[in-house]
Amino acid sequence: MKGHFSPPNLITSGNLLAGCLALVVAAQGHLGWAAGLVLAAGICDSLDGLVARRTDSESAFGSRLDSLADLVSFGAAPALVLYAGALDAVPVGGITACLAFVLGGAWRLARFSLVENRHYFVGLPIPPAGVIAVLLGVSAAPPLAVCLVAAVLAGLMTSTVPFPTLATLFRFLRQSPTPDVQVTADGDAAEQAPPASG
Repeated sequence: MKGHFSPPNLITSGNLLAGCLALVVAAQGHLGWAAGLVLAAGICDSLDGLVARRTDSESAFGSRLDSLADLVSFGAAPALVLYAGALDAVPVGGITACLAFVLGGAWRLARFSLVENRHYFVGLPIPPAGVIAVLLGVSAAPPLAVCLVAAVLAGLMTSTVPFPTLATLFRFLRQSPTPDVQVTADGDAAEQAPPASG
């Protein structure tokens, strides 16, 4: 196991530990603390891949550990916060929405390693879904609305809707279109003809 003690794997372990603590404090009724721990897990999740790429220490072990951590931190913990915060007031539907959320997240993570695309994700990634869910769980939103959003998040995670990666999003935001350039239907840039004078 010595070879697995790398900076990115330790950060991923921090993600997992934050998710476990979120479950514990949510079970004790401290939903605000649980939400904070899920957000902390989100910070770890955004850093581990970056550190792995910068230090050239990406590994199959790290990828699998990341998926396990994400299921706890952004699947199970948000589902418990959702149920304890709002969905216990919705008979049958509340627990069903929570179970669908966890299952959708698990399926999303299982599919992640099978679909390789550096430009977009297939389906909503579980970390943003978990963050949205946990914030909903500590909000004062109506229980039926929370139930509906949780079901929609589960559906988006298992869908084939493309969501841009952060790298693609930042690249798009950095590009400043000029008035003389027009993007054609097939994605190529072409010069735009000057307007005709009157």
